[in-house]
Amino acid sequence: MFQNGKLFLPPPDDGSDWKELFKKLAAAGAGRTLGEDGFPAGPWTPELLAEAISQIDSNRVGVDLRTVQLWFQENDRGVSAANIRWLARVFGCDDPEATAAWQVELSAAQARLQAKRREAKKAEGNLPERSDVPPAPSTIDEQSSPVAAQPGVDSEPNPTKQRFSLARQSESLFSGGSPLNLPASVFAGASALGFLSYIVGIHSAVYLRADNVTKEVGFLWAPNWTFLFMVLLPLFSR
Repeated sequence: MFQNGKLFLPPPDDGSDWKELFKKLAAAGAGRTLGEDGFPAGPWTPELLAEAISQIDSNRVGVDLRTVQLWFQENDRGVSAANIRWLARVFGCDDPEATAAWQVELSAAQARLQAKRREAKKAEGNLPERSDVPPAPSTIDEQSSPVAAQPGVDSEPNPTKQRFSLARQSESLFSGGSPLNLPASVFAGASALGFLSYIVGIHSAVYLRADNVTKEVGFLWAPNWTFLFMVLLPLFSR
């Protein structure tokens, strides 16, 4: 069946989940413009489908190629509500009634996939006995799954890649291994500061107050940097 010069397939309403339904539609090339010979142009590829969604006039954001690649992969990842709308436009061949029908079908297929995923987790013992736990948003599923690099596709930085955290790195450094790692590191840092202060010339200085009382100041005269770290800390670590 053809509609608006594109291959149109009506919603099957066969109880397929999102992955099963999308696999059939992508293989058939549903929503693709007919070729010059009047026959279907072939199946969808991640690049072609991402371009088709991004060319929709009302879609100002577009869709990330890596998100579309997730749809084609064998996984249990779903699809976000926003992308269901754009896919319904593509599969509905820009016809309002067909688009509405496909939006209902895709939403139901996504709900069936989430139900299967909850049942699988419950069978593995990862979920409590109650089944009314709401599913995680599928938008996170689309963005957080790693995508294998494909030939001819330019690699882009992942916006959700875990950033460097000094606190996390420090925890991983000192939580394992010898319990002396932390005090040894603090002691080494204090010693390095002492040598650095000597090189800079701030290790010792004389300060004359307004009442003619002389005070010796500087790094070496600060007990919190010298006596505490060089004496008490090694004794505490034993």
